[in-house]
Amino acid sequence: MYITSILCVIGCSTTDNSIPDSQADTDMPLSKTETEVYTQQLISEWKEKVRTDMEASYKNKEITIGDKTMRLAWTVFDEKPKDGYALYISLHGGGGISAEENDEQWYNQQWLYEPDNAVYLAPRAISDTWDLHFLPETDAFYHQIIMLMTVFQDVNPDKVYLMGYSAGGDGVWRLAPRLADHWAAASMMAGHPGDVSLVNLRNTPFSIWCGSEDEYYDRNLRCAERID
Repeated sequence: MYITSILCVIGCSTTDNSIPDSQADTDMPLSKTETEVYTQQLISEWKEKVRTDMEASYKNKEITIGDKTMRLAWTVFDEKPKDGYALYISLHGGGGISAEENDEQWYNQQWLYEPDNAVYLAPRAISDTWDLHFLPETDAFYHQIIMLMTVFQDVNPDKVYLMGYSAGGDGVWRLAPRLADHWAAASMMAGHPGDVSLVNLRNTPFSIWCGSEDEYYDRNLRCAERID
C-alpha cells in the first residue's frame, strides 16, 4: 500500500552508488537478493531524510503547511509487534463552533480509545468550520502524519486506520474514499455522508456506526440508506 509510493518516489529520484558498474550501463535485471538489498537501502535513505526534515514537527507535535498548522496528540500502547505498530488516526467532533469548543472536542478525543499494539493519534483540525476535517488542503497533513509516525514511531504504513465521530465522522465519510490507498480500514461514527461516493472503497474495509434514534441532520436515515 503506502510503502509502495515511498519506494516509487525514492526510486525515481535517488542515485544508488551500490549497484555494480557492470550493471549500471546495461539492462541487466537485479537478482532477488540485490533487489531486497536495494529496497532496504532506499527505505533507509527515505527515513533519514524524513527524520531530518520533520524532526521539529515530531518534537513540537505539530505540522505546518503554508499558513495552516495541525496540532497532534498521540499515545503509544503496548509493545511493538514484529511488523511495526498500527496507527489509528482519530478525528474529533465539533465543527461550526468556536475554537475553544473545538479544542475541548479535541482534548476529549485524545482519551477515547486504547487500541492494542498501536499508536493512537488525534489531530486538531486546521479550521473551526463545519468541514474542518476534510478541507482540500488537509490531505497533505494526513499524508505527513503517516510519514511522521512511520519514521519516528516505527508504524507499519500498511496498518494505518482512520476513525472519527460526529464532525469527525463527516471527515471519515470523505477522507476514506478520497485517500483510500492510505488506509487499512476506516470506521465512521455518527457522521453525515452528504452526497459522497464510496466507489473508491471497493478494496478498503469501511464500517458505518450510527444510532437508530440519532436524528441530528437525519444522519440516522442517511447512514441507513448507505448500509442498504
